[in-house]
Amino acid sequence: MKNDRLFQLLYILLEKGSATAPELAQRLEVSVRTIYRDVEALSISGVPLYTTSGKNGGIFLQSGYTFDKALFSDEEQNQLLFSLQSLQAADQEVGVLLEKLGAVFQKQNTSWIEVDFSRWGQGPVDNQRFDLLKTAILQKRVLRIQYCGTSGEITEREMQPFKLIFKDKNWYLQAFCLKAEDFRLFKVNRITEFELTDQHFSEDFSEAPPPESTMRPFESSITLLLRFDPSVAFRIYDEFNQKSIKKQKDGSLLVTAHFPPNSWVISYLFSFGTALEVLEPAHLRHELAAWAKTIYMHHNT
Repeated sequence: MKNDRLFQLLYILLEKGSATAPELAQRLEVSVRTIYRDVEALSISGVPLYTTSGKNGGIFLQSGYTFDKALFSDEEQNQLLFSLQSLQAADQEVGVLLEKLGAVFQKQNTSWIEVDFSRWGQGPVDNQRFDLLKTAILQKRVLRIQYCGTSGEITEREMQPFKLIFKDKNWYLQAFCLKAEDFRLFKVNRITEFELTDQHFSEDFSEAPPPESTMRPFESSITLLLRFDPSVAFRIYDEFNQKSIKKQKDGSLLVTAHFPPNSWVISYLFSFGTALEVLEPAHLRHELAAWAKTIYMHHNT
């Protein structure tokens, strides 16, 4: 805890150049006496700090100072480098910074992991989307989009973008929808058109954005009980939560899942062919059979 506070104190001084002890105490939520003890600890470790009294006095950091790598533990250095590597997933230009920090930390292999969230063959397109969304979020600009809902209908919406979220192999945009007058999650792949408007907004929303864990891209769901043949086990473990999967004695997989109550569910389940049996609800089992019959008749004419 103390090490975190020391770094925060140093970061503030790196950003501002100087600050008074009461200002730092209020910012870090500690006593003025603790601030002076922290300043002494940083000075002993080699950070060039000095204090002056009087009207314009305060705690000063020597101009031109750069932090020492010793301020970070080896684990913290690795975590910082990994975080920068992850930023490259959205085509952020952090390569030079990554090289500099790798040199400062004397880490020869700073590319031990590569993260790429773009789809196969869609890298430039996805990166262009991320760049536009990043601009809209950071510059607080209203975004106008064309969005394909679960029903297949494309609607136009204006929104105040708040955050990009990666959840369950998909990117979502958390935004305040001006049409619904509420926060919504929008699946980025379903946004067919983007338009960055010149209209700016502030973040003083009447209500704080809800935690993304409490939000869903659909408002209601139905519970399904499904039995899968072992031949599609690779898909089951890819697409369902392992806690919802129960392996049976005959090798089949019993899955409890939650889906939105619309036609998308039928098309998704149909992709498993005869490797799937819908056990519950009964009406969905009948709908799936009826859809299969319709497809048969369509191709048998």
